[in-house]
Amino acid sequence: MKVMRKNFALAGLALGLILLAQDAAARLSYEAHSLKDGSKFIMVSGQFEADDDLALFRNEVLSSHAFSVSFFSGGGNVYKAMEFGRLIRSLGLQTVAARGSECASACSLSFLGGVTRYAEPGAIGVHKSSFSDTSGMNVEDAVAAVQQQTADVISYMNEMGVDPSLLQLALKYDSNDIRYLSSSEMTRFRVTTVSFQEVHESEVESSSGKAQAPIADGRITSKTLSKKPPLLQVPVPRNGIVQDDSGSALLKAGRDIRSKTIAAFANGSELQIFKSTGDWYRVLIGKKNRLYAPNVGMGA
Repeated sequence: MKVMRKNFALAGLALGLILLAQDAAARLSYEAHSLKDGSKFIMVSGQFEADDDLALFRNEVLSSHAFSVSFFSGGGNVYKAMEFGRLIRSLGLQTVAARGSECASACSLSFLGGVTRYAEPGAIGVHKSSFSDTSGMNVEDAVAAVQQQTADVISYMNEMGVDPSLLQLALKYDSNDIRYLSSSEMTRFRVTTVSFQEVHESEVESSSGKAQAPIADGRITSKTLSKKPPLLQVPVPRNGIVQDDSGSALLKAGRDIRSKTIAAFANGSELQIFKSTGDWYRVLIGKKNRLYAPNVGMGA
């Protein structure tokens, strides 16, 4: 999800994921892919297992310079999925889920790790855990294990900025059933940070804006073109790429480092820049909001 004219290329990326979906029940695998604009994303396929080596994923991200992660997974080990989500967050990556390549069960926990999250309706599936690790335990130990895992999942959701009430919904569905989330539910539980409607309404506005753009008066255009710019004029940037030593840049609601953080963008993410004011850029995100990002750490 990149802040740019195509709304982070989310819709196009989600469409392409359907064609890349592999075996959701196989061992976890990672494969880098490119969008038409050359930006990279990682497709994560298969089942989460307790012994998965996540260093392989980290290496794939660093070598490919990917900005986003997508999934085709039916779930697996809950703790490994949460570990994977924390790794995604630490790398400053975005997560995208397409309906044609599901992310269900424990996979939904990994999806929550994205600093920016977008999913099509029906792409994220939840249910209660099977707790297969409790087999062979006595009743007291099994109950304690279930309670501990539930507490750990709630803690993880809070850490990722997601409403823990999502777990209440998931617990209504047995492990042999699945509940796919609607767009409004994903917005309400903060599963996504950019809604399906927001992306597509913005695309419609952008298209209609181009169609209705007025034709400039020829004399005005001629006068504007003939006006000479002052010497040594520094051009106002219109777009940029995040380049920060920390690996990502924070997007703020106002021109104050203490103002609310809206999102974080990994190095390589493109930004539409509307205005440079002092140490800040004014950039566009979503449908209407113009928010602020420090211009230090940005590259043209």
